[in-house]
Amino acid sequence: MQLTVPPSEEQCAILSHLDHETARIDALVEKKTRFIELLREKRQALITHAVTKGLDPSVKMKDSGVEWLGAVPEHWELKPLKYIGSAIIGLTYSPDDVVDETDGSLVLRSSNIQDGRLFLGDNVYVSTKIPNDLLTREGDILICSRNGSRALIGKNALIDKSAVGHSFGAFTTVFRSDANQFVYHVLNSALFKFQSGRFLTTTINQLTTETLNSFEIPLPPPDEQHRISDWLNNRLSSLDSLSARTEFSIKLLKERRAALITAAVTGQIDLREAV
Repeated sequence: MQLTVPPSEEQCAILSHLDHETARIDALVEKKTRFIELLREKRQALITHAVTKGLDPSVKMKDSGVEWLGAVPEHWELKPLKYIGSAIIGLTYSPDDVVDETDGSLVLRSSNIQDGRLFLGDNVYVSTKIPNDLLTREGDILICSRNGSRALIGKNALIDKSAVGHSFGAFTTVFRSDANQFVYHVLNSALFKFQSGRFLTTTINQLTTETLNSFEIPLPPPDEQHRISDWLNNRLSSLDSLSARTEFSIKLLKERRAALITAAVTGQIDLREAV
């Protein structure tokens, strides 16, 4: 490996300049990264408060009878998910069933769930008979129920019109109900993370349908579910947009850092005056 080597004094000038500039850029990246973490914390706090306390601060509250949940609006019910909808295990298929895109049906997997949204990349297609119940419907919640990484269990995405009619793999579960717009937010709140601690261990990284069905959630009347969901969608959209802009600025800073180093060590910028 051949390198261009400047005189020692110029090397010192380059190093001094790079140390100063990269430290400044790294500090900005760290600050912006922390800001994104705070946005994520605020995001979950907004969701958790809305799906446990509602939007009316003057509403009469009652003790839920559940220590980790505390008080909920008096007119809300506390219900296990099995009384709200149904949890459906995904399609089991063999490697021999995997075919090209033009010859089969798309099977959604945990890798298609990214940051609470459906990402149609790294797709798998199979040629096999698929039961009607294992075809996605608008409003379904696709949940990662089995994964080698403990942290990924429970990540989920709401199925919209663009993803209707696909199947989903056996390492995922679909929850299907008329209350899914509200349930989706519950599954992305601290309530879900708290209850999920009951089944995640160092040896078992899976969310069974039995466990999912036993999750208890506070449930408002349908019209209030819609108001809360609409309010959250608007607020979260603003937070997500801010987070995306911040992530893009971090990307630009890292690119600038790399370009600065390259320019300095290849002599594209003259730093001899800094000696």
